[in-house]
Amino acid sequence: MAYNKSDKCPNCSFDLPNEENYCPNCGQKNTDLNLSLLEVLKDFSGDYFTFDSKFFATLGPLITKPGKVPKDYIDGKRVSHIPPLRVFIFLSFITFFLWGLSFKISPVDDTPNETSFEKNPLQETKAYIDSLNEANFVDVKIGPDSIPLDTNANNTLSYIFDKKNDPKVVVDSIVGDSSVVLNHLAFQALRMYQADKGSVTKYFLGNLSIVLLLLQPFFALLLKLFYIRRKSFFYIEHLVFSLYFHAFILLATAILYFLSFYIESEYLVLWLIFISMLYLFLAIKRFYEQSWFKSFIKSVGISFVYLILIFPAFIIAYLLLSLYFY
Repeated sequence: MAYNKSDKCPNCSFDLPNEENYCPNCGQKNTDLNLSLLEVLKDFSGDYFTFDSKFFATLGPLITKPGKVPKDYIDGKRVSHIPPLRVFIFLSFITFFLWGLSFKISPVDDTPNETSFEKNPLQETKAYIDSLNEANFVDVKIGPDSIPLDTNANNTLSYIFDKKNDPKVVVDSIVGDSSVVLNHLAFQALRMYQADKGSVTKYFLGNLSIVLLLLQPFFALLLKLFYIRRKSFFYIEHLVFSLYFHAFILLATAILYFLSFYIESEYLVLWLIFISMLYLFLAIKRFYEQSWFKSFIKSVGISFVYLILIFPAFIIAYLLLSLYFY
């Protein structure tokens, strides 16, 4: 309506002589500055359903037509699809959130674990040495003037794996001051051992999505190396393919998570790997437009390097860093 419009854009101060519906300079809607509840609800519903329509328009071909979404994106058909980084982050959040719900934090159990004994480790060691003395094997005495046996006693498995013992005291008796890094890693490992398994798993899962995001440039570089002769493909286009491909993996992981409640299978991870490799083959065929044979050979090579070298290296580095900063 005419009385709702302004002759100057409130956002960028661009002149609107014809009282345009939208500012041709910044794209903001030309409307009255006095907001109403109806206007706020309209803006919210418009943005929400726009995302919703793009979401399903992206996931549909992402699942049924491997390689089509990244192909459309680099060809300039971007209005109907969610950008690659946004869909990756969204599906990453959903997938790891659902996965995290599988791990429950149980109350700490203060009762001795199955590796502990009824006797104190020092008493066990003293009894063992007394038996050796009686057999004339060694001549060791335990008393005020003797060498302390705390270190030997603390090296027993019963002492190390007893969750009641202070991890720092246990580590100091085993490692000592020989290595600061080794001392810290051993201390962190014992802390994790004594902590609730559900909380530890959630801790590792909490940053796994970031690791997967940091993995994208390396996977894109791998694609670049396999298609180094394709001069028409720049690095950023390989990165777009990588983001959409891993978005599909995240979506497949979420679907398999729900299926795990109804299907008792110990091979869901193998199914995920098989589906991902098959999807990669079909997506490469459509995206890079090579023959079936070349696409198959390259998809196998990419999968091998990725699963054997790149992904394990990232996971090992992540586990070590997580252990160190736990």
